[in-house]
Amino acid sequence: MSAARISELVPMLLCEDVQEVIAFYTDVLGFEVRDRMDDVGRSGWASLQCGGARIMLASPTYIPVAPKIDGRHTQALHYLYVDDIAALHRSVTERGWPTTDLVVRFYGMKEFETADPAGHVLVFGQDTDEPPTPE
Repeated sequence: MSAARISELVPMLLCEDVQEVIAFYTDVLGFEVRDRMDDVGRSGWASLQCGGARIMLASPTYIPVAPKIDGRHTQALHYLYVDDIAALHRSVTERGWPTTDLVVRFYGMKEFETADPAGHVLVFGQDTDEPPTPE
């Protein structure tokens, strides 16, 4: 095991249109642009932050797409912990962005899902003592 410590994990999301996805994260979710390079790749690169959460967005021509592993594409869901799930859900839906309904899961999280313009699935959650939503 290396003595080096990992200090932070920041997902880099590939987007065909980085500018469109920047607008979603800033206008709909309240992120701020920390840094950007609009002149690289087909549509650029950006680093965004909201509170302690950070993401990077990159054109596939800026960062090459990861190869398939064992014949499978790599994929992920992005889980974001929030402090007021109801307010965020209301804010996102009021901006006209499609989401799932708020539900309480059996594992004690109140959640909703949406996807950004590039199709990255975002799951927002908050701890709760509420009983699970009936299926």
